[in-house]
Amino acid sequence: MEEFKEKLNYFSTWDKDLHTIAEDLFKFAPRTLELAEIVDLIFEQCSNDDIILVLDAILIACPSFTLSPYDKIRRTIVEDKGHALNNSSLIALLKEYALEVDEKTLTACYDLAYRVNHPYIYRLSRAPILPSDYSLNFLWVNLNPQDRVTDTAKSIFGDGLDPSESADCIKHPQVLRSFEENEESLKKESLENWKKIKKSFAYRISKWADVHPDAQINLWYDSALVTQQAQQKTFEMMRNISESRGVNLKLRDIRQLSNIGGEIGNSLHPGTQVYYRVDILKALIADHMISSKESPKYCVVSDIDVQPMSPQQMLDQRTVDYLSSTGYVFNRVSLSDNFENSFFIFNKENKILKKTHYETIIKRTADNITSLRQFGIGISIRSDNVLDAQFVFKQYSNFRRRMNELLDDELATPRKVVKCPRSQFNAGGYFSDSDYRAEIFRFIGSSNVPYTKNGRNLRNYGEGEIAELIKWKAEPLPLVE
Repeated sequence: MEEFKEKLNYFSTWDKDLHTIAEDLFKFAPRTLELAEIVDLIFEQCSNDDIILVLDAILIACPSFTLSPYDKIRRTIVEDKGHALNNSSLIALLKEYALEVDEKTLTACYDLAYRVNHPYIYRLSRAPILPSDYSLNFLWVNLNPQDRVTDTAKSIFGDGLDPSESADCIKHPQVLRSFEENEESLKKESLENWKKIKKSFAYRISKWADVHPDAQINLWYDSALVTQQAQQKTFEMMRNISESRGVNLKLRDIRQLSNIGGEIGNSLHPGTQVYYRVDILKALIADHMISSKESPKYCVVSDIDVQPMSPQQMLDQRTVDYLSSTGYVFNRVSLSDNFENSFFIFNKENKILKKTHYETIIKRTADNITSLRQFGIGISIRSDNVLDAQFVFKQYSNFRRRMNELLDDELATPRKVVKCPRSQFNAGGYFSDSDYRAEIFRFIGSSNVPYTKNGRNLRNYGEGEIAELIKWKAEPLPLVE
């Protein structure tokens, strides 16, 4: 039986018709197993993309066999790629097929939904989820500093000139709802403007605020990269969103963090790789939040393009169990290694988590920056030490290893089903040397101006300082009230 399960794990339907799939399956299926038992194991062992094809192959090869009502429900869950089902419709399906809504059946459906990355079918937490239990933390980091001389920026996002970020409708939930409900009837120009608004950071954070009344929501940014006017206007927009949704939404400066000194602080220079900065800052924010006595129990760190989740979905029972046992949970929607740091939750009560995360992510990054200073221009650096877009992300493999993460049991590995775009690195393909995402950086000798390669500094045909940023200095802005 165990051998059959293992073969199902690796069974591929790639480039096979249904008859070939059935032939290949029955070559290694134990003759002692009934078809119903094989179907059970297909739901439990086959990969998400293969389940339906293998089921169809069996039905063609064995026309007298039919799926049971329970199997039809499980098939419906797997086929629901658009995620139209939810907890309520699952219960309705069970009743429609005259099945008992019992613990065993529900557990199996919840586990299957988790296996196939269905975000809206999950067991509710046994204890009520209160706004005081968690904080939501989002981050914006500019690739380049805004121009403080011209002072034209109207928001902290990018060059600050996108009017979508300050659209008046974002301040009013009822107005937004009207646009959302009547989107198809909008005329061309209005529709184009509306599509831009939906992509704005301010709109997306307002949607999180909609489903988290009374919660603490932090928008972190780097005030050394923005103008006074941009900071003030963004503060006013966040205050409007906060008041209209009844949340505690704060604009928070990463320059106020106590853990950004030394090499970590140096590496926040705008000449360094921007996705490196994003990842190390998410780690620093989490480290700060789980170390603060004033912070809630759970620290949630999320990319803004993760689809908003209600408190019940975000902290479902499976997630709460992971947080109680391992102290953390990461986004499991990924094409490599079943892991992404675009969304994670830390439990501040787990002391081992605090120590391990600091040592394997923050300290390891700082030590690596220091170690590279000894090498001159043009010296080859080991690939593991190259400071690029994925450097911080790669350090989490050691973090997970030291946290004794169980990778051989997907139901025991602390992950969460999150609806979001695929990682721009795993699914983004090859980046040309001229793309800013291809940049690498390091510091040489005692200089704190980064030497970069590729991207914005491609014209140097090697390592060099970005001319426009050589004289840049970190000058944080005073806090807005």
